[in-house]
Order: sequence, then C-alpha cells, then structure tokens
Amino acid sequence: MDMYSEFLENCQENLYWKPTDRLLLAVSGGVDSMVLLDLIQRLPKVVRPWFGMVHVNHQLREASIEEEKFLVDYCKSANISFFFKRWPVKEQPTDGVEAAARAFRYAFFRDVLREQQATHLLTGHHGDDQIETILMRLVRGGQLESIAGIKEQRSFYGSQLTRPLLPYSKKMLYQYSQERSLVFFEDETNKSLNYTRNRYRHQIVPLLKKENSQVLTHFSEFSSDLQDVIIVAKKEIEKNAASLCTEKTPFCWELDIHLFLTFEPAMKRQVMQALFNKLFKNEASEFGRKHQRQIIQLIENDKPNSQLDLPGNWIGKKVYQTFYFIKKQEQLPEKNKKIAGTLLLNLGEWLTLPSGERIGLFEATKEKAALNQTKQLIWLDPMSIQLPLNVRNRQPGDRMTLKGLKNGSKKVKDLFIDQKIPLNKREEALLVTDNKGEIIWLVEYKESRLSIVPETDKIHYILIYEKN
Repeated sequence: MDMYSEFLENCQENLYWKPTDRLLLAVSGGVDSMVLLDLIQRLPKVVRPWFGMVHVNHQLREASIEEEKFLVDYCKSANISFFFKRWPVKEQPTDGVEAAARAFRYAFFRDVLREQQATHLLTGHHGDDQIETILMRLVRGGQLESIAGIKEQRSFYGSQLTRPLLPYSKKMLYQYSQERSLVFFEDETNKSLNYTRNRYRHQIVPLLKKENSQVLTHFSEFSSDLQDVIIVAKKEIEKNAASLCTEKTPFCWELDIHLFLTFEPAMKRQVMQALFNKLFKNEASEFGRKHQRQIIQLIENDKPNSQLDLPGNWIGKKVYQTFYFIKKQEQLPEKNKKIAGTLLLNLGEWLTLPSGERIGLFEATKEKAALNQTKQLIWLDPMSIQLPLNVRNRQPGDRMTLKGLKNGSKKVKDLFIDQKIPLNKREEALLVTDNKGEIIWLVEYKESRLSIVPETDKIHYILIYEKN
C-alpha cells in the first residue's frame, strides 16, 4: 500500500476529524509539512474538511523570506486561506531561542484557531520526531506522561492538536516527496549540533537504527502502550487523590492520613505526584521527587506533630491523623490569642479575652443558662470554690481532676495528647482556676470534679464561655 492510501485509511479509521470540521495546517515549508499539505489536498471531498495554512517566519535565517513568499504564492494558486506572522527580531532572546520560538509560534496558532473557529491544528510531526522526543525527555528526566512521547491527538486551547504523520518515518516522507515532485526547503540549522534535538537526530538515532531497523516501530508501540497504561492508571490515581485531599481554602489543603496509609507504596507515590501537580502547578520547577519522599516519610513516622518547609512559601504540617499543605501569605500578624499572665474574674462580670471571646461568672438564672451555638457553660457549687476565679493559659506541670472520676488527677499535657489537640491550640487553651489554684475547667476540652449537675433547690454559679 502506498503512503497516500495508508494515510487515507488512517484518517478514516482513527476519525481524526469530521467533514464538517475546520482544519489549520502548520506549514514551515520543510519536507514534513509540505508532505502533510499535499496529502490533505489529495483527500476526497467526503473526507477533506475546509482547511487553511498557518505559517510563522521566525526571521532567524536569510532564506526565511524566500520560504514565506513561496507559501504565499502557493496558497494563492491553490486558493488556500493563508495566515502568517513574523517574529520581531527585537523580541528574540539571546538564550533559549528554541523554546522562545516555539512559544511564539504556538501562541499565534492559538489566536488563528480562535479567529477562524477552527477545530483542529495539524502539524507534520513524524516517527523520527517521536523517537527523538522520547529519548530527550528520558535523558532530561520528567514524569511518565511526558516520557510517553508525542500523542497523535491532544486538546489545544479548546481545539484538537493532531499529528497524522506520526506513523511514518522521515525516510518515507522524503520518498513520498520525490514521487510527487514536491517543492520544499531544507533548514540549514537542522544540521547544526548546537541544538539538542539535532545531536539526537544525527548522532544517537542513527546508531539505534543500525542496531535494529525496526526501532521506530518499537518506539511507536512503546509510546502507544505507555499512553494506554497511563490513561487507565490515571483514573484510579485521580479518584484516590480526590478522596484523600480536600481544599479548605485556596491556601490550605487537608490530607487524610488514615486513608493515605491504607494505600500500597506505589499508589502512595503516584497519588502524591498527582497532588503535587495540582497544588504546586505554579511552582512546579521548584518541587522534586525528594519533596514527595520527605512528605511520605513524615506522614508514615510515629511523631503525631511535625512540620516540613517546602519551596514557594509552602509548608507541610502533620497534626495527628491530618496532614496540611499550607501556603504562607503576606499578611498582617494574626491577633495574639494568648493571655499575658493571669486575669481575675469576679462574680457578676464578663471578662473579654485577647482573642475577642469572653468568659463570665454569674448566679444561675434561666436567662443566663440558655444555651446557643456560641455558648458553653458549667455549673458550680458556691460552697466548693473560692473567689475570685483566675483565667490563664496552661503552664508546665498543670494537673486537674476530672468530672466523673472520684479519685486522682491527670496532667493537662496528657489530656491534650489523648484528645489529639494540635500544638498551636494547646498554647492558646484557657484554664479557669479558683483562688486556691485548683483547676475548675480546661475550657472546651475537660471539666473538673468541681463541675456539678444542677439541683433545682440550691443556689448555683454558672461559668459561661462565649465565642465571637
């Protein structure tokens, strides 16, 4: 089967496009894109949709003006819509020219796609490009999806980027161009070993072809198989990542450690990679596999509370069974919630705390005892406590009795550990003691034996804690 017949069959079998679609062909004037242009022109009308040509003159070579003029004349004679743009010399960098040229080129392609409401952008990438790309990415390093190589089709700014020549070698394209007597231009810079891709093209790939004449086929099959495996695995990985990690704010993500520890080691690594891709996409270059390993080790160790500084002003924070990814923001210092020293609380008064909350001691009335979502209270026997009360933060060595237990006491530190209270919350926790120093209430966490059940025929005090 000749190349054209095979190309026609591929277009029909793979359903690259529908007759009602609109195509843009990226044409440089080289053999790859000129073969693609000729193949598209030869398609029967039932298979060939409307198409136009897009071209960028990078103005990096003297011959580029001649090539541009040839394409202009070609499109006029063939009645093909032609869209082109020149890359201004003043915008060209001294370093990283390849990457900058590609960025300029694809930005222009994107704009024309939108203006012309085109559904597909076609490029002339072929089998030799595939093997070069896989080798380059493998040597440079990267994620599995990148190493899988060039896809025949992928999304591109709401359209499809399609490479219908990937099944064919460069040699086949040259043969086809000779058979069809196609005019094309050779870019002399393609021979320069100053460019990374050219070194692979001229020095490494020929050696592989010499080792095995089917190497292009094998790389194509490898790419196809790996992309299939990635698609299947990605669904499971993303499902696990979504169930594992939730966004609390744009700058705080919460990970369920208990669920994470149920995963196999391989799934842990892949899920962590997926989370990195999602959370740190703006700082991707700063994050590496070492950061993933560090976080997994921190999650798996026995320490209930620990922290890790990450690039880009991020921190990883483990608090018992939850791990947090937190982005530190430039903002005013948070209001200090700690109490300086000890505050006195007299009967019948409210005490406003540094956090803006308040605590009060009163003789019990129905009105005072009425609960709402912002109020907590305990009942006290006036005969069992000595006024005034003291309100403070915890101190080393604090111990308290516990409501419901007749004997003994327990360290406040151990109570925090038992309830898995985060370290920052421990420092801000409120203690209320009577004038003899006995702890009455570890506010929000534990009541002492001095907290009683109210009796209707007796006078009681109520100690009220009210949030903002």
